[in-house]
Amino acid sequence: MRRSQVTVAVATLLAAAVAVVPGAVRGPTVADEQVFVVGQAIYAADDDDAQYAGAAAPTEDTACSDSSYAIKTWRVTGVYNWYYNGDGAPPAVASTALAAITSSGDTVGKGLNRCGLANSFTTSYKYAGTSTAKPQVAADLTCTGNDGKSVTGWGALPPKVLAYTCTFFNAKGVVIASDALIDNVVYTWFTSKPANCAGQLYDLETTMTHERLHTAGLAHVDQVRNAAQTMTPSSAPCDTSRRLLGAGDYAGLKAAGTVK
Repeated sequence: MRRSQVTVAVATLLAAAVAVVPGAVRGPTVADEQVFVVGQAIYAADDDDAQYAGAAAPTEDTACSDSSYAIKTWRVTGVYNWYYNGDGAPPAVASTALAAITSSGDTVGKGLNRCGLANSFTTSYKYAGTSTAKPQVAADLTCTGNDGKSVTGWGALPPKVLAYTCTFFNAKGVVIASDALIDNVVYTWFTSKPANCAGQLYDLETTMTHERLHTAGLAHVDQVRNAAQTMTPSSAPCDTSRRLLGAGDYAGLKAAGTVK
């Protein structure tokens, strides 16, 4: 799949947009509180795409020797309850997508990693059931408003964008809701890697572990220097190596205050 550099640039600019919206009243003690929202993406790496040339499997496995991370100003505290809207799920993963997405949340909530580090995290990413509500993410990467409900679902996104998360948080940096939209138009998904995986096939679990790390407050690291970390900006076709956290991803969650 070949995309022009102009298209990639537009998608990147959109993904970097930050909006500030007035928040709904969450309780009697925060009636005057604002709610902020930030949108973040994970991108698809095409073979001919120089921007994400480092998305291919690195020649050296630095997953556990590289402790680099980048964090934002918000964090998940306690339990992050999320709902799933399966409308529009691609047939190839319709029956298995929920389990893969749930596994991604468990990875981030528990700190499951590739490096033998202790699973000492105190947050929980809890599947709370199905919902007819849609993720508050528009096809142009606009975060459309805070309904107070965290929903993961499917829909159209711009070329190069595999998934997009809009995270709503208060002035104290606590996440109120975080919605994720997964592309169901351009890209093809799997939850179990095909034996002869080839072409533009992307791993749903890897993608959603990345997006749940955005919910937790982690930002992108460098695509080339930190190639083995889950928080590299893009994912290569057929790659499942980043399903679990690398040392940098783990360190970032510690820095965000999500462990004992």
